[in-house]
Amino acid sequence: MTGYAQRIQDWLRQKNVEAELLNFEESVHSVEDTVAVTGYSAERITKSIVMLTLAGNLVIAMVPAKNRVSTERVRKFLGLDERPRMATAEEIEMHTGQKPGGNSPFNAQNAKILIDPKLLENDWIITGGGDDKHLVKISTDELKRVIDFTETRIRK
Repeated sequence: MTGYAQRIQDWLRQKNVEAELLNFEESVHSVEDTVAVTGYSAERITKSIVMLTLAGNLVIAMVPAKNRVSTERVRKFLGLDERPRMATAEEIEMHTGQKPGGNSPFNAQNAKILIDPKLLENDWIITGGGDDKHLVKISTDELKRVIDFTETRIRK
């Protein structure tokens, strides 16, 4: 297990989160990879898009994997003058301790987490596990319990 996934696992244990950290030999970086490797439907798979505001504030926007995040909706919701930008790979690692492709809302200190309501229609979801070979399977009720987030439409 990589240090990225270990940090997620440690956080889940420390917070007594009822979730399963899944480990794969193959990459589960893309939606297509994840569906092929896990057999789960794309409707259960999430994207956790890491962004930065002009002021340098961290935003994680979670949407169903088949959707894209609307940076304009994020901008309006947060009351920003300009749209947030996608974080670079280096910024993702620096701010979240996660590797790009394994983004999740877990252990993302100081992040404003936005979750699209479409995602919460599922009873459970699959989200990033810290790197491209780990995923977390978690019920949406448990996700709501352990993550400080705001529910708002952010998908295009």
